[in-house]
Order: sequence, then C-alpha cells, then structure tokens
Amino acid sequence: MINLEELLMMQRDLDIEILKKYNSRSCMSRFPKEQADFLTERMLAMIVEVSELANASRCFKYWSMKPAEPKERLLDEYADCLHFLLSLGNTLDFTPQEIQDAYFKKYSENLVRQMEGY
Repeated sequence: MINLEELLMMQRDLDIEILKKYNSRSCMSRFPKEQADFLTERMLAMIVEVSELANASRCFKYWSMKPAEPKERLLDEYADCLHFLLSLGNTLDFTPQEIQDAYFKKYSENLVRQMEGY
C-alpha cells in the first residue's frame, strides 16, 4: 500500500534540494517565496510529463499502428508524473489526510455520476 505521507516527505526533501540549486523565474505572491518560486514550473513540468506518458503509451495516436513502449518505460513516465503531482501537493501545503479525503469525496461523486448517466 502506498504511504502518501512518506511520499510527500520524500518529495519535499527533493524539492528543497532542487530549490537550493536553481533560481526560479516565476513568483506567485499568494504563496511564501520558497514555495511560490517553483509553482508555475512544477505545473508546466507535470503537463509535459503527462504528455510524455501519453506519447509513450501512444493512446492518442489513432493514426499509428505502432505498439506502446515497454511497460518499464511507461512506469518511468508515470513515476515522473507522480513526482510532480506530489510536489504540487507539497507546494499547496496539502496534508496526506486532506488528499485522501478529497480523493474519496471525488471518487464517490464520480460513482454517482456514472450511475446517473453523467
């Protein structure tokens, strides 16, 4: 079972190391500087990583007969997405409990939507 608290702490440590090494160009005044400087870059990086996963899976390439890349490569791209998702959660100061509660709430809403023909 995934321990979300442990993953968030590991990602926070990695983000601190990244922030020590690189100066960020963006700033969002709503957040403390040490968190805000990287927020825009993290969001863009996550979008890029999700795009790389889509490209590796070839899920959108209806015009191509080539198969998806090997599972190991797909998992690598998936892990990259997870890194940035966790990083965003840390930046927004989400707790593991808040994330879990939000997930279960949305999960329940989505089940109801499916039953109602959403």
